[in-house]
Amino acid sequence: MSSAGRHRREPKAAKCGPAAQHKSLPRAGAEPGVRPGPAASARRSDADHTSTPATELYFLIARFLEDGPCQQAAQVLIREVEEKELLPKRIDWMGKEHPRTYENLVKYYRHLAPDHLLKICQRLGPLLEQEIPQSVPGVQTLLGAGRQSLLRTSKSCKHVAWKGSALAALHCGRPPEAPINYGSPPSIANTVFARNLNGKYRTEHLVPTPVYQHMKMHKRILGHLSSVYCVTFDRTGRRIFTGSDDCLVKIWATDDGRLLATLRGHAAEISDMAVNYENTMIAAGSCDKMIRVWCLRTCAPLAVLQGHSASITSLQFSPLCSGSKRYLSSTGADGTICFWLWDAGTLKINQRPVKYTERPRPGVQMICSSFSAGGMFLATGSTDHIIRVYYFGSGQPVKISELEFHTDKVDSIQFSNSSNRFVSGSRDGTARIWQFKRREWRNILLDMATRPTGFL
Repeated sequence: MSSAGRHRREPKAAKCGPAAQHKSLPRAGAEPGVRPGPAASARRSDADHTSTPATELYFLIARFLEDGPCQQAAQVLIREVEEKELLPKRIDWMGKEHPRTYENLVKYYRHLAPDHLLKICQRLGPLLEQEIPQSVPGVQTLLGAGRQSLLRTSKSCKHVAWKGSALAALHCGRPPEAPINYGSPPSIANTVFARNLNGKYRTEHLVPTPVYQHMKMHKRILGHLSSVYCVTFDRTGRRIFTGSDDCLVKIWATDDGRLLATLRGHAAEISDMAVNYENTMIAAGSCDKMIRVWCLRTCAPLAVLQGHSASITSLQFSPLCSGSKRYLSSTGADGTICFWLWDAGTLKINQRPVKYTERPRPGVQMICSSFSAGGMFLATGSTDHIIRVYYFGSGQPVKISELEFHTDKVDSIQFSNSSNRFVSGSRDGTARIWQFKRREWRNILLDMATRPTGFL
């Protein structure tokens, strides 16, 4: 090779000489592997340190705990992640990784607030909402499922078909719950067939919510001379009873709306009606202070019950069965409650009821009543703000509790169909769910004046 050729290559070799190597050496006074100050590090790229989402999450969790009430837990977490080197590492100029301490990371990421993790969680929901809307708008939660989940995708939110074989299965003796993202509800034919196989069904499956959107008026009948305020079905659903201010009770066929019978006898407005569980008779209360009972097979009157000195406010047949002995309860505007004993075999009613006068002061009225699913308890509401509970397990009705928690009259009450809980509603704007626990009635307050807030 000629000397000229060698001279042409020497300038290129000079670029790799000591002058160029000097630029790669650390500045004077700096130790190898030590990062410059925060001002200089803020301008560096992320390529000079390794950090995965998991290690960053450990750091953010420790930062969040340290600023909150769980500082002892934060110290334990910091000590453990430092021992196991789970925090983000740095890479020196030679490409070697070095573990970092928690204090070093706090100084390095001083632009991050202690609640940075919380702000990230609060931001995820609105961002995902723009891409895939959730099923309940406005509710921000990290624990949701289906379209409320923060991990939802377009694919996971697609409706899935629910096969008929799934309807016939039982899980722990109960019908299966529908998938969160199932689309159209199963057909009524499949649901009825599944009920025939396993003997059970869910109400939302037999009559799903979309069915109500397609309901239309079946019949419109002008059959009373005055307003109708009382309507009830019989136990088979084939007959409808209407009680009107024209003092009449009429029986209608549900399939074609035909008038089957008219029950007469009351001299004032009908205030309430009830059909017994055997579907053999109907009782109607009126503002004429009387209760009249008719046979549903012959429509003949069975009894006229006189035990109140004011209007009848509610009637309830007890589901409790003790041989052929049954009870009918009635409450009145006179502040009394009557328990009428009757025989299921002969349909004869004892004209002398068990009577309680619940009138601590003038003007108090008994308004509403409800039996428990087994008929062992009866709860009543009145205008004196008190809920009274009666017990039927000792042979005859006995009052066992007076619950005075509402601040206005209790105008609605209803027992659960499957437990010993009941709900009471009052004019004070609150509802309370009651449950018998540890030999006393405990309640959960439902305040209608409050508004639900999101999780975050």
